[in-house]
Amino acid sequence: MITRTISLVGIAAALTLAACGSSSTSSSAGYGNSTTTAAKAATTTTPAGTTPAAGASVKVLAGTALGDVLTDGKGMVLYVFDKDQGTTSACTAGCLSAWPPFQATATPTAGGGVDTAKLGTSNGQVTYAGHLLYYFSGDSAAGDMKGADIPNWHPIAPAGTAAAKK
Repeated sequence: MITRTISLVGIAAALTLAACGSSSTSSSAGYGNSTTTAAKAATTTTPAGTTPAAGASVKVLAGTALGDVLTDGKGMVLYVFDKDQGTTSACTAGCLSAWPPFQATATPTAGGGVDTAKLGTSNGQVTYAGHLLYYFSGDSAAGDMKGADIPNWHPIAPAGTAAAKK
């Protein structure tokens, strides 16, 4: 019975992640009128302790298996999605449950190694080098990069590119 329950939970998680890889026709960075009520609700869901704030910051986590990567001020790794088109998000509905946007009420501050000129916001979501930034809901502690092996998702490097294994 326990094995069956664990298997069903695993299948549900896989389906949610698969939804993140599907295409979408949503507009306005995933926040437009074409998004569902669930997607709109999910846009305000972020990992514990990462509530949108004017004082948000971006810093560099050095020396990971993928080289240097960007994190929020609390050390939570930030990701980019290959299927986004500039500041138009391809992550909507169920995808936003697994990949909540990194939000701020103003442009975040840059820590050492972060290019201030590359930081911005689009519809309340933080951007870096023109890419929307997201958290991965499976990361529970500072420095976790459990989303790095999921197709189309990558931690972002200080250069503004997807971090990749060296």
